Amino acid sequence: ELSAILHGIRTDGGIQELVPFLSRFVGMGLTAKKNLLRTEMCRKLVKVFDAMLDNSNLHLDLHLHQMFTPVGTCVVAKKLSNSPYDDHWSLREEAARCLIKACDIYGEQYTTMKPRVIKILTQQALRIDRPPPTQYGGIVGISLFGPRAVDAFLLPLARAYWERWEMELMAVAKFGEGGGNALREYELSMCQQALLNAIGIFMQN
Repeated sequence: ELSAILHGIRTDGGIQELVPFLSRFVGMGLTAKKNLLRTEMCRKLVKVFDAMLDNSNLHLDLHLHQMFTPVGTCVVAKKLSNSPYDDHWSLREEAARCLIKACDIYGEQYTTMKPRVIKILTQQALRIDRPPPTQYGGIVGISLFGPRAVDAFLLPLARAYWERWEMELMAVAKFGEGGGNALREYELSMCQQALLNAIGIFMQN
Protein backbone atom coordinates (compact mmCIF):
# COMPACT_ATOMS: atom_id res chain seq x y z
CA GLU A 1 0.00 0.00 0.00
CA LEU A 2 2.78 2.44 0.88
CA SER A 3 4.62 1.68 -2.35
CA ALA A 4 1.47 2.46 -4.34
CA ILE A 5 1.02 5.77 -2.52
CA LEU A 6 4.65 6.72 -3.07
CA HIS A 7 4.38 5.79 -6.75
CA GLY A 8 1.36 8.08 -7.08
CA ILE A 9 3.16 10.98 -5.41
CA ARG A 10 6.23 10.39 -7.56
CA THR A 11 4.43 10.19 -10.92
CA ASP A 12 1.00 11.88 -10.77
CA GLY A 13 1.05 15.24 -12.50
CA GLY A 14 -2.25 16.39 -11.05
CA ILE A 15 -1.59 16.52 -7.31
CA GLN A 16 -0.16 20.03 -6.97
CA GLU A 17 -3.10 20.99 -4.77
CA LEU A 18 -2.02 18.29 -2.31
CA VAL A 19 1.47 19.74 -1.86
CA PRO A 20 0.54 21.97 1.13
CA PHE A 21 -1.09 19.01 2.87
CA LEU A 22 1.78 16.63 2.13
CA SER A 23 4.34 19.19 3.25
CA ARG A 24 2.57 19.68 6.57
CA PHE A 25 2.17 15.92 6.93
CA VAL A 26 5.91 15.36 6.54
CA GLY A 27 7.02 18.38 8.55
CA MET A 28 4.66 17.90 11.48
CA GLY A 29 5.15 14.14 11.46
CA LEU A 30 8.91 14.49 11.80
CA THR A 31 8.67 17.10 14.56
CA ALA A 32 6.39 15.01 16.75
CA LYS A 33 8.55 13.60 19.54
CA LYS A 34 6.73 10.28 19.58
CA ASN A 35 7.45 9.78 15.87
CA LEU A 36 11.15 10.66 16.21
CA LEU A 37 11.51 7.54 18.32
CA ARG A 38 9.79 5.36 15.71
CA THR A 39 12.37 4.61 13.05
CA GLU A 40 10.02 3.14 10.47
CA MET A 41 7.51 5.97 10.82
CA CYS A 42 10.29 8.48 10.18
CA ARG A 43 11.45 6.43 7.22
CA LYS A 44 7.96 6.53 5.66
CA LEU A 45 7.78 10.30 6.05
CA VAL A 46 11.23 10.76 4.51
CA LYS A 47 10.13 8.57 1.60
CA VAL A 48 7.14 10.85 1.04
CA PHE A 49 9.49 13.85 0.81
CA ASP A 50 11.73 11.92 -1.55
CA ALA A 51 8.77 11.01 -3.78
CA MET A 52 7.69 14.67 -3.88
CA LEU A 53 11.17 15.68 -4.99
CA ASP A 54 11.09 13.08 -7.77
CA ASN A 55 7.89 14.47 -9.25
CA SER A 56 9.01 17.17 -11.69
CA ASN A 57 5.40 18.35 -12.05
CA LEU A 58 5.25 19.50 -8.44
CA HIS A 59 6.29 22.99 -7.38
CA LEU A 60 7.60 22.65 -3.84
CA ASP A 61 9.22 26.08 -3.66
CA LEU A 62 6.92 27.62 -1.06
CA HIS A 63 6.77 24.49 1.07
CA LEU A 64 10.34 23.22 1.25
CA HIS A 65 10.97 25.06 4.51
CA GLN A 66 8.28 23.00 6.22
CA MET A 67 10.12 19.77 5.48
CA PHE A 68 13.77 20.76 5.29
CA THR A 69 14.68 21.11 8.95
CA PRO A 70 12.56 18.13 10.11
CA VAL A 71 14.24 15.88 7.53
CA GLY A 72 17.59 17.25 8.67
CA THR A 73 16.68 16.17 12.20
CA CYS A 74 16.52 12.59 10.93
CA VAL A 75 20.16 12.92 9.93
CA VAL A 76 21.60 14.40 13.12
CA ALA A 77 19.20 13.48 15.94
CA LYS A 78 20.78 11.93 19.02
CA LYS A 79 18.15 9.23 19.12
CA LEU A 80 15.73 7.96 16.48
CA SER A 81 14.47 4.82 18.13
CA ASN A 82 13.40 3.32 21.42
CA SER A 83 15.29 0.18 20.50
CA PRO A 84 19.06 0.00 19.90
CA TYR A 85 18.40 -2.70 17.33
CA ASP A 86 16.34 -0.56 14.95
CA ASP A 87 18.19 0.42 11.78
CA HIS A 88 18.29 4.17 12.31
CA TRP A 89 21.64 4.24 10.47
CA SER A 90 20.09 3.73 7.03
CA LEU A 91 17.33 6.22 7.91
CA ARG A 92 19.99 8.88 8.54
CA GLU A 93 21.52 8.17 5.13
CA GLU A 94 18.15 8.21 3.37
CA ALA A 95 17.29 11.56 4.96
CA ALA A 96 20.70 12.97 4.01
CA ARG A 97 20.25 11.83 0.41
CA CYS A 98 16.91 13.66 0.30
CA LEU A 99 18.50 16.89 1.46
CA ILE A 100 21.24 16.61 -1.15
CA LYS A 101 18.62 15.86 -3.81
CA ALA A 102 16.67 18.96 -2.78
CA CYS A 103 19.88 21.00 -3.07
CA ASP A 104 20.50 19.60 -6.55
CA ILE A 105 16.97 20.50 -7.68
CA TYR A 106 16.47 23.86 -5.99
CA GLY A 107 20.01 24.96 -5.13
CA GLU A 108 20.35 27.41 -8.01
CA GLN A 109 17.01 28.98 -7.20
CA TYR A 110 17.71 29.14 -3.47
CA THR A 111 21.42 29.79 -3.09
CA THR A 112 21.37 29.53 0.71
CA MET A 113 20.03 25.97 0.67
CA LYS A 114 23.30 24.07 0.34
CA PRO A 115 25.14 26.24 2.91
CA ARG A 116 22.19 25.73 5.25
CA VAL A 117 22.45 21.95 5.01
CA ILE A 118 26.20 22.03 5.50
CA LYS A 119 25.71 24.28 8.53
CA ILE A 120 23.27 21.78 10.05
CA LEU A 121 25.69 18.93 9.46
CA THR A 122 28.82 20.68 10.68
CA GLN A 123 27.50 22.65 13.63
CA GLN A 124 25.07 20.07 14.98
CA ALA A 125 26.83 16.83 14.09
CA LEU A 126 30.53 17.23 13.33
CA ARG A 127 31.60 17.95 16.88
CA ILE A 128 33.68 15.72 19.09
CA ASP A 129 31.20 16.02 21.97
CA ARG A 130 28.26 14.71 19.93
CA PRO A 131 27.07 11.11 20.38
CA PRO A 132 28.21 8.59 17.71
CA PRO A 133 24.82 8.35 15.92
CA THR A 134 24.82 12.13 15.43
CA GLN A 135 28.43 12.13 14.27
CA TYR A 136 27.59 9.33 11.85
CA GLY A 137 24.77 11.38 10.31
CA GLY A 138 27.08 14.36 9.86
CA ILE A 139 29.82 12.30 8.25
CA VAL A 140 27.45 10.55 5.87
CA GLY A 141 25.70 13.79 4.97
CA ILE A 142 28.91 15.69 4.20
CA SER A 143 30.33 12.77 2.21
CA LEU A 144 27.25 12.78 -0.03
CA PHE A 145 28.19 16.30 -1.13
CA GLY A 146 31.31 14.82 -2.72
CA PRO A 147 35.11 14.99 -2.45
CA ARG A 148 35.38 18.77 -2.08
CA ALA A 149 33.08 18.75 0.93
CA VAL A 150 34.99 15.82 2.41
CA ASP A 151 38.25 17.72 1.92
CA ALA A 152 36.90 20.91 3.48
CA PHE A 153 34.90 19.56 6.41
CA LEU A 154 35.91 15.97 7.22
CA LEU A 155 39.62 15.57 6.53
CA PRO A 156 40.65 18.30 9.02
CA LEU A 157 38.74 16.41 11.74
CA ALA A 158 39.56 12.86 10.69
CA ARG A 159 42.61 12.26 12.90
CA ALA A 160 41.03 13.72 16.04
CA TYR A 161 37.87 11.71 15.51
CA TRP A 162 39.73 8.48 14.87
CA GLU A 163 41.95 8.84 17.93
CA ARG A 164 38.93 9.61 20.10
CA TRP A 165 37.03 6.59 18.80
CA GLU A 166 40.03 4.31 19.29
CA MET A 167 40.36 5.47 22.90
CA GLU A 168 36.71 4.73 23.51
CA LEU A 169 37.00 1.31 21.87
CA MET A 170 39.97 0.50 24.09
CA ALA A 171 37.91 1.48 27.14
CA VAL A 172 35.04 -0.73 25.96
CA ALA A 173 37.44 -3.66 25.50
CA LYS A 174 38.90 -3.10 28.94
CA PHE A 175 35.55 -3.25 30.70
CA GLY A 176 34.14 -6.08 28.63
CA GLU A 177 31.11 -6.37 26.35
CA GLY A 178 28.40 -6.48 28.98
CA GLY A 179 25.63 -3.92 29.40
CA GLY A 180 25.77 -1.11 26.88
CA ASN A 181 29.40 -1.69 25.93
CA ALA A 182 28.59 -3.89 22.93
CA LEU A 183 26.20 -1.25 21.60
CA ARG A 184 28.78 1.49 22.13
CA GLU A 185 31.37 -0.55 20.28
CA TYR A 186 28.96 -1.02 17.36
CA GLU A 187 28.13 2.71 17.25
CA LEU A 188 31.81 3.65 17.16
CA SER A 189 32.54 1.09 14.45
CA MET A 190 29.72 2.56 12.33
CA CYS A 191 31.30 6.00 12.66
CA GLN A 192 34.70 4.63 11.69
CA GLN A 193 33.25 2.93 8.62
CA ALA A 194 31.44 6.11 7.59
CA LEU A 195 34.68 8.08 7.87
CA LEU A 196 36.59 5.47 5.86
CA ASN A 197 33.88 5.62 3.18
CA ALA A 198 34.17 9.42 3.11
CA ILE A 199 37.95 9.24 2.71
CA GLY A 200 37.39 6.74 -0.09
CA ILE A 201 35.17 9.26 -1.86
CA PHE A 202 37.94 11.84 -1.56
CA MET A 203 40.62 9.43 -2.78
CA GLN A 204 38.59 8.52 -5.87
CA ASN A 205 38.49 12.15 -6.97
